[in-house]
Amino acid sequence: MGMVLWGLGLLLLLGIAGAWLLRGGTARGAQPPQRPAATPGSQRGRLAAIAAAPAEPPAAATDQPAPAALPLHAAELLDPLLTAPLMDALRQLPRPPRALHQLMSPTFLQTATSAELAHLVMSEPAVAARIIATANSPLYGLQQPVTSIGQATTFLGLASVRLMCQQHLLAACFAPRDEAQRREFDVLWRASGIAGELCLQLAPRLHVPEPGTLATLLVLSFLGRQSAAALLPDAGVLGTMNAHERALHEQCELGLAAHELGHLLMRAWELPLELVDEARTLSALCFDPQRAVAPEREAALALGAFCALLGERLARGQLATGLDQLAQDDSPDMAALRRRLARPPLDALAAELQAPATLRVLGRMMGRPLD
Repeated sequence: MGMVLWGLGLLLLLGIAGAWLLRGGTARGAQPPQRPAATPGSQRGRLAAIAAAPAEPPAAATDQPAPAALPLHAAELLDPLLTAPLMDALRQLPRPPRALHQLMSPTFLQTATSAELAHLVMSEPAVAARIIATANSPLYGLQQPVTSIGQATTFLGLASVRLMCQQHLLAACFAPRDEAQRREFDVLWRASGIAGELCLQLAPRLHVPEPGTLATLLVLSFLGRQSAAALLPDAGVLGTMNAHERALHEQCELGLAAHELGHLLMRAWELPLELVDEARTLSALCFDPQRAVAPEREAALALGAFCALLGERLARGQLATGLDQLAQDDSPDMAALRRRLARPPLDALAAELQAPATLRVLGRMMGRPLD
């Protein structure tokens, strides 16, 4: 019964996210593609009713002044006397296995085969076992169990298995010290998985290039959040704050917000600089609506930022805060993304969130099909 209720909540939240985007993000008279008619009592019918709520004129997203950027420090501008102890604390975290560097290299991301991925993962037996266990969990809803990385790749696809590999290799660097911290790590792990899968599905349909690389950036963007949860003595309170409150709390307690912590840690781990810098930018978009982004990368990074926010809301079960609030989501992190999401090709995002293919993917992640 709990999974059924969670599934209904998930569908409603997707419809609400679609309504939010249609209200502030649909531009230039673009019409969503025609969908099969839904009966009023079906899951899809309820979602369609929410998404069909009256929307503001599309121009509202661009006519209103952009929100102000949150006053957050950049790591490079922080006093070295403050960054030194912070770097010492970050160095106490275990370094990731060497396999992570190969798994995240631009060449491997673009050219790796299923056999090469399986060979790389099998070099880390403990990680391979966790990936096989994850593939067999209700999260992926496979009809028959898998017993090898090759089978998991056959059933789930190379991109999804590579995403799981990256998650597990990074998760091994964070051992919880208490129950509150363990819960926060679990939420962040689940959020990054949901966000990554959403990205892998939505990016091709929105004609956003290199979805595999974008999913990798999403996994890396959660690294700063995990670092902050590892270093803060009160990790349990992070889930009670909105994104801007949390960033200010992290900066007050640690000297930097999570996305800047993640930037320092990834550089210390000598991960590919291009990925490090883009993961930092992706995380920063929900704090700075005016942040400069290369035009050819803006759609990808904005989509990644949106998937990260939606993935976390789903992982935290924040639908329980009230449908009316979420339907009119004016939270500061979403407000910071509004203008970027209103521009092509992301102006079609609202329709894609309601597409049957999106619902099937999220239903698979929940372990049961959704209407």
